[in-house]
Amino acid sequence: MLPNNKNLSRYHSYLLKLPIFQGLNEGQLKALFGTMQVKQHYKGEMVTFNAAKHSKLYINFDGLFKLTKINECGDEIVLRIVDKKSIVSPMHFSKFYNITADFIRNTTLFYFPEEAIKKMMKDNHQFSLNIIQYLSENAQALMLSVEVLQLKAAKEKVGWYLVHAKINNSFKLPYPKSLIAAYLGMKPESFSRALNALKKDGITLENKKILLDNGDELCGYCDPVTGADCPSFKTDRCLHD
Repeated sequence: MLPNNKNLSRYHSYLLKLPIFQGLNEGQLKALFGTMQVKQHYKGEMVTFNAAKHSKLYINFDGLFKLTKINECGDEIVLRIVDKKSIVSPMHFSKFYNITADFIRNTTLFYFPEEAIKKMMKDNHQFSLNIIQYLSENAQALMLSVEVLQLKAAKEKVGWYLVHAKINNSFKLPYPKSLIAAYLGMKPESFSRALNALKKDGITLENKKILLDNGDELCGYCDPVTGADCPSFKTDRCLHD
């Protein structure tokens, strides 16, 4: 599906605000933006991706979906939750297994061919730096999530996840509980039990709103990497030296 010319300026304005296009103007990105495709997906739709056929850079303009794979036991593993402004690149796919995008809400995806991205990286140093930064941050986030999922107990997993709501000052769950539980590798009932256990620490959940008795109860579940985005990081209020 080709972009609607009527919406191109809106799309381009949106893209220019993303970190991978930081420091660039529309003139520098004209050739790349000319290769952009737009695809609409609908709630409940499932699309299988593989490295051979989907070596593109995808940007979520609006919507929500999860990237999943099936393990050897036939269980679904949620690799990533992809919400608005999130990027999915070929690094998320593998030649050894397929990834499924399960659309939770109606979603509009922008995507660029791999060849166009490579050309832009070759021609523009700033864009290359932005892509390297993006890949570095994604690799770091992946390593951290693997550590959390493998080494932490259920209560610590949920506490770690709630830390992000405190850091971004939303203080609410961004997604349905069942989706968060799946991402953390937990059953919904285990997620609920972990939330109940957190009440002893002064952390409660009313509907999707996170309430804290004193304000710093979640700090004990934070780690230095996650905490680096917190305004209190390495201040006298922070647990990390």
